[in-house]
Amino acid sequence: MIKHTHPIFWLILGGICVHLACTSLPFHRQPTANLPDFNNQSTDTVGIEIFIIRLAPHQNELLQQLWQEVDEQSFPLHLRRELFAQGFRVGILGNLLSPALAQLLNVTADGRTDIPWGEFQEFSAADAAREPTATRTIRNLLPDMRALIKVFDTPLPEQSLFWTENGMSHGQTYTEAIGLLCVSATANRDGSAQIQIVPELEHGVAELRIRPRAGLVIHETSRPRHTFETLTISQRLLPGQWLIMGTTAPDSAGIGKTFFVRRDSGLKQHLLAIRLFNATPAAATSAPTLLTAPKGTEAIMPERN
Repeated sequence: MIKHTHPIFWLILGGICVHLACTSLPFHRQPTANLPDFNNQSTDTVGIEIFIIRLAPHQNELLQQLWQEVDEQSFPLHLRRELFAQGFRVGILGNLLSPALAQLLNVTADGRTDIPWGEFQEFSAADAAREPTATRTIRNLLPDMRALIKVFDTPLPEQSLFWTENGMSHGQTYTEAIGLLCVSATANRDGSAQIQIVPELEHGVAELRIRPRAGLVIHETSRPRHTFETLTISQRLLPGQWLIMGTTAPDSAGIGKTFFVRRDSGLKQHLLAIRLFNATPAAATSAPTLLTAPKGTEAIMPERN
């Protein structure tokens, strides 16, 4: 037996063993190309469909059927009372078209809205060929963006507003008044969205206003607005669900008729329906595929005649 006791021998032998071990053992590195880059996440988006439905005088019974189909109990009791006192009515529908809403939208039974999350489906061509009873607009809302909905495009010459404060009644008359519904939304991580609607009354004559935005001084011409903060509607919607909003009655005592009723040449009554079809939170959206908008952006969507 030959014995090798020289230190150089053991150093050479050890180096050979290390080399063989490193080349034969399967080291697997975790791939990094497919991991989400949290540094490149952008803002969230909420996609909604907005329908302004024209109601014919003979459709009052159908309208009452719709209010029986919606869920008005989703909203807090104190908010329902405030809305009712001002002539507003609001409710929630599931992701299937109810019979009354299908008739009001003038769509057939196969005009489905129970589509999966993230997908979008138009109504059939046969439905579109009929005489339109509603206008339809699609909006993709970003944070700090509001869609200003004009249910009617024509202002009222005068509109009186009454309210109670500290046990005393107050009133004020506004000229050239028109109702605006300011809609904003926030995407939730479960695919739902928080929809917020704030009624505002635009009135008077346009004035030059100065306001700061993003470190700049913005000069703009706009009319004064009265915001109904106590009537703010905030509701969580799942994809496919509807939010229905209208007036309690054409001759209601509150401000609601300013938004949904006109009597120019006979009674004209409209209804608002908002449907959530997509909600993408920021964590699931990459920056290069998303268009951003300045903070405080507003998009006015008038009613089309």
